[in-house]
This record gives sequence, structure tokens and C-alpha cells, in this order.
Amino acid sequence: MANTTNDAQVMLRMHDIHKSFGELAVLKGIDIEVRRGEVLAIIGPSGSGKSTLLRCINKLETIDSGSIEIEGEFLADTNEHGVAEYADLKKSRELLSHTGMVFQQFNLFPHMTVIENLIEAPMQVKSMKKAEILPYARELLAKVGLSDRADYYPSQLSGGQQQRVAIARALCMQPDIMLFDEPTSALDPELTGEVLKTMRELAAERMTMVVVTHEMAFAREAASQVIFMADGNIVEQGDPETFFNRPQEERTKAFLKNML
Repeated sequence: MANTTNDAQVMLRMHDIHKSFGELAVLKGIDIEVRRGEVLAIIGPSGSGKSTLLRCINKLETIDSGSIEIEGEFLADTNEHGVAEYADLKKSRELLSHTGMVFQQFNLFPHMTVIENLIEAPMQVKSMKKAEILPYARELLAKVGLSDRADYYPSQLSGGQQQRVAIARALCMQPDIMLFDEPTSALDPELTGEVLKTMRELAAERMTMVVVTHEMAFAREAASQVIFMADGNIVEQGDPETFFNRPQEERTKAFLKNML
């Protein structure tokens, strides 16, 4: 399990996060803190705000109020009017380049080969030369067990293979924090294992990760801390051993009874 010493650098801090869609309050004052090398697993029923919270980290959704710090610098903070204000575009881009995201759907470019999918963003966003990024991209494909699929197109791969390519593609940008939004929910059960294996390996290498998941075994084995969300609130939070074996809240107990 990842080390959780207090002197480890705080990579991500979200304080008093509020977010509504129209009249519907989706996040109601969320606080989270993730240190370098930690894996935070976020679990909870559908509609609890988990994916919205994750999408707020990298500005796919904007918060209404609260603050978001990435590696000690503010991406967003609440102004004197009680409204969240974001860093300017240049600063936002720089901070968001520290994060990589893997979605439920693989979102690969269908007209590009696997290796082209990996090198596209580093070349376009970071202005890296193809010769510079290619060896690293091939290294990442080997890491996810897909060296032999470099010249395949996404349509020629299984869902599990496509999701592992998506993980390699996110890693190709060399992020400090990896965000996973239910990365196995679109996969058949037999393909889920190969993606979770890749994620467990990342956790073992001390990659800082925030993972929205319904895979309880992954949360129990690979996470440093687990958060249970319901109705836009954090109901319970703790280390996996305490969380799964001695949950305090009735709502958590009921959820785990259904899931385990």
C-alpha cells in the first residue's frame, strides 16, 4: 500500500467544493487531500457526484465555489463575492498539464494507430519531436502489455486493450496525477482484470491516482484512502482496512453489504 507519511507533498487539495447543475446541487462542500504517491478511491452509488468531482479536478466541469490546488498552486479559488475564480488560461493549462485522465469510454482516435494515439498529444501540446517521444511511447506500450499492437487501429483491439492504450496515452504526457473515471465500467468482466492489473502496477510504482470505481477489491487492495460519497456529500472516509472492515456510518454499511 502507498506510503501516507504526513511530510509527503500534497499533490491535490480541494476545499469546500460546491457545484450545481441548475437547481440540482451535485457537490455540497467536498474536501479532499491527496499526497504524492497516494491512491484515493472514490466509491458510492450512481448519482452521488463522484464523476462530477473528478471532472472538476481537471476543469471538464467548473466549480461554483471552493478552491482547487494542484501541487500547491491554485487552479480555482473563491473570490470576495463567494464565487469560484479560475487562474488565467496560461496558468490553468500549465496546472492541468500535471493531470492525466482516463474515461469510461476509451476516446481513442479511430483513424490513428495505437502508437499514433500515444504520440499525438505530446507532439501537439508539448511540441515534442516524434523521434523524442516515440521511444517513451513504445516503453509505455510495453508497460501495459501491448508492444505487439503498436500499428493496430483501435477497432482491431478488444475493449480491455483499448482501455490500456488509453492509460498509456494519458501517461505519455508524463502527468504527476492520474485521474480514472470508472475505467472498467464499459468492459466485460473478463477484460476488467487486465485493466485493473495495469492500475495496480501504477499504484505499486507510487503514481498519485484518484480513482472513481465500483471495483471494491481494487479499492481495498490498491488504495491508500477510500471515500464513500452519497447525495453530493462525503459520508465516510478512511484507510481501506478500517473502511471495509469497520465502517462507522449506516449508509456506508448498507452500500458495502450490497457491493461485497
